[in-house]
Amino acid sequence: MKSAGSLKGAYGALNGVYWMLCCLAYSFSSNFLLGRGYSNSRLGAIVAAGYILGLLLQPLAAAVADRTARAPVAVIACSAGAVGLAALAVLFLPGKGPAVTAVYGLFLTLIIMLQPLVNAFAYYIERLGTPVPFGVCRAVGSLAYGALGAVLGGLIRRAGENVVPAAGVLTAVLMAGLMAWFASAGTPAASEEQKGPAEGTSGGVLRDRGFRALLLASVLLYFGHSFQSGYMIQIVRGVGGDDGDMGLLTLYVAALELPAMFLFERLLHRFSCGGMLRFAAVFFAVKNLLVLLAGSVGALYGGMSFQLIAFALFIPASVRYAGELSGPRDANRAQAWVTALCTAGSVCASGLGGVLIDRLGLRAALAVTAASSCAGALVMVLGVRRGKTGEKRA
Repeated sequence: MKSAGSLKGAYGALNGVYWMLCCLAYSFSSNFLLGRGYSNSRLGAIVAAGYILGLLLQPLAAAVADRTARAPVAVIACSAGAVGLAALAVLFLPGKGPAVTAVYGLFLTLIIMLQPLVNAFAYYIERLGTPVPFGVCRAVGSLAYGALGAVLGGLIRRAGENVVPAAGVLTAVLMAGLMAWFASAGTPAASEEQKGPAEGTSGGVLRDRGFRALLLASVLLYFGHSFQSGYMIQIVRGVGGDDGDMGLLTLYVAALELPAMFLFERLLHRFSCGGMLRFAAVFFAVKNLLVLLAGSVGALYGGMSFQLIAFALFIPASVRYAGELSGPRDANRAQAWVTALCTAGSVCASGLGGVLIDRLGLRAALAVTAASSCAGALVMVLGVRRGKTGEKRA
């Protein structure tokens, strides 16, 4: 059995490598596909298709991962290997065309599919007897996301778009190596709840009104958030910046997420998860409105600064909220529901974003996403209650 410190460190590293893959998928797909000659509309369609397929596979992957105590390790390891092979293939496929479209879509699909499994892996480690500070571990993911973004921005400017799949190969290898380490960490104990029959999220957690409000709000909030991430290069260029500016902005935004995520466990002593979700949703809307109004790279920095109290709070609070409502037996499936609805917002942003930019212009597209964020904030404020998450922690 591995030590508690090494298990926590390894889970932090898992978040780091996974969110490096997300950096490639969310923030740099535009750089890669535009560099290969795709239009904004085609770019949006490819990314949306990857998100949709990932969304459809999430419940299946979660159900497989929930079957046995050691299944999460095997599912994540196999998925990491497939991500690496897809990235390697697209690296050597020239130009654009059906093959590039299909393989890059598969690359995106697998990354999206993995998200609920990586989130719920915290419960796997807790069943090994080690409490997991999820906020701190997730903060490692944000730091890795930002660091890779800063490096990639400069590398793409100098070496071209193939930097993106090359980074995908290396990162997937790191993830597979981590899962091999976890495979030697021992077998988690099954709780009495896990030994019993699964109630299923459709019959349990989905009956909770606050959870349903979280799901709807997640779609609306992620529409704006994912548009900013997926079309960041267009936004930056729209105010006079370039790929290097985008890389630095990505690092800045990711660094802003660290304080709230590091302090999240302490915040739970004073605030409910429901309260933090409502607070974060309001500042999602504020951030999107300020990005809409930005007229320079400096103003973009100002608007994106609200990432500190928007996305940075939303992620750990939503994971904990879902986990507490579902219990460990359905942890993977509860995370899959939250991730699925966030992914649905990302699908809409990717599929509609390129079309909106091409037909109406960047500012009109930003106005639509700002309106969506405001609607999401309203749903969250009115619908999410304290429930089980309102209890104070000792």
